[in-house]
Amino acid sequence: MAISTGYIPLNFERVTPAQQYSRLDSYVQTLEQRKGVLSFSDREVSEKLMEKVIETAGRAPSGANQQPWTYVLIKNPDIKKAIREAAEQETGESKECLEQAPYLVALFKVTYGLEKQPDGSVKRIKHYYVPESTPLSSGFFIAALQHAGLDCIVHPVFAALQSILSRPKNEKPCLLFAVGYAKEYNEHTRKPLSEILIGESPLDDFYSAQEDSLGMSHGDETQALSSVESFLERMKKRRNVRHYSTEDADINLLYQAVRATAATPSAGSLQPFRFAIVSDSERKQMIRELAEIEERKLYEERISDEWREALAPLGTNASKPHLTDAPHLIIAFYIKDPGKNNYDIETASMAVGILMGALHHAGLCTLTHTPSPMAFLRDYLGRPTEEMPFIVLPVGYPIDGCQVPDITKKPLSEILVKFD
Repeated sequence: MAISTGYIPLNFERVTPAQQYSRLDSYVQTLEQRKGVLSFSDREVSEKLMEKVIETAGRAPSGANQQPWTYVLIKNPDIKKAIREAAEQETGESKECLEQAPYLVALFKVTYGLEKQPDGSVKRIKHYYVPESTPLSSGFFIAALQHAGLDCIVHPVFAALQSILSRPKNEKPCLLFAVGYAKEYNEHTRKPLSEILIGESPLDDFYSAQEDSLGMSHGDETQALSSVESFLERMKKRRNVRHYSTEDADINLLYQAVRATAATPSAGSLQPFRFAIVSDSERKQMIRELAEIEERKLYEERISDEWREALAPLGTNASKPHLTDAPHLIIAFYIKDPGKNNYDIETASMAVGILMGALHHAGLCTLTHTPSPMAFLRDYLGRPTEEMPFIVLPVGYPIDGCQVPDITKKPLSEILVKFD
C-alpha cells in the first residue's frame, strides 16, 4: 500500500547524450548475455547475493504502489526435492534442474492485503493490476540476476507450490525460477527486433553475441555483489513520473531500449509481446482523448471507494496530460494464443520490467499507465485481435521542478520468505 506524506522533489539526474548511450549500451549488453540453461554447476551462490537481487525486484512499480508480490527463496534440499517431484508428476518430464539448482525462487501474486483494524478485526484490502504488476517485478529480478552474473531457468508454476511452501490463501503462484551458475547452456533463438517492435526502426536488425557466446562470465562473489549493489542503487533512483516536459528525446534510445527485451525468457522462446512507439503529436492527442473517455468512466462509474482511497496518495485523476506532453509513448502488447497457456501476460509484463530498466539507464523517465479497458488502443493502431495492449509507457524528461509522491517501498522482510 502506498504510504505518503506529500510530495518531494524528483531530483532528476540529467546526463550527457554520450552518457545516456554508454549506460544504456552497458545494460543491453548485460541482458544480451542471458542464455538458456540445460544444467547447473555445483558452485555455491551466496544468500546475500540473492537477497540483493530480490531487493531490486521490489523496486518495480505497481498499481497504487501496493507491491502485490512475495518472493520465496528456497535452498532447503527437502523442499527442492518436493517441488521437483510435484513438477514431474504434473508434466511427466524430468525436472532435475529444480533440485540441482542452488536456489529456487517462487514468485507469488498477492491478490489482496490484510490490514488490522483498531477494534482487532482484519480488513481485506483489494490489490489492483496484480496480473501485470507482479510479473513486471520479475523483469527487474531477471535484470538483477544478469548484473549478479547468475543464470536461471523459468519454470511454469503448478498448484502444489501453494501447499509445499505453505503460502496463505491470498497468494497465488505466478512464476518459478531455478537460479545458479550454469554448467551447460541451451542454444535457443530470439526474435529479431523487427518482430518485437511494431513499425520500422532505423537501427540494424537484432544483433547479439548469443550464438557465439559461452554465456556470462562468472566472476567471484565480491565482484558479483558489487555489480548487483550498483545496479540496485541505480534502480532505487527510478520513479514513475506524471509531469513531462515537451522537450524531445532521442528516439534511437527507445529503439535500443526495446532491443533489451529480446532477452526475456519465455515458454518455447515464443516471446509473446510486441511494442509500438508513437511520437506523432496528432496520434498522441487522439490516444489521450480515447484514454480519457475510459478514465472518466473509471473514476465516475467503475471505481470503488476503496480503490479511490488506494489511489489518493498518487494524486491521479481522469486527466492524462502525460500522454501528449511526453515526446514518445511506448504501448506494450501481449500476444494471446487461444487454447494455450503460454504465460503471455506474465512474459510480456516481464519484458516491460526489462524495458523500464533500459529506459532508466538511458536517462529517461517513464510511467506505467494502464487505462482500462484498453482494446481501444488495439483498434486505433490497427492491430490484430490476438494482440492485447495492456500498458502504456510515456517516455521523456520531467518538467523543471518535478515533484513525485513521497511514497515508500516495502522493506525486504515484507516481500521475502526464506526456506534455508
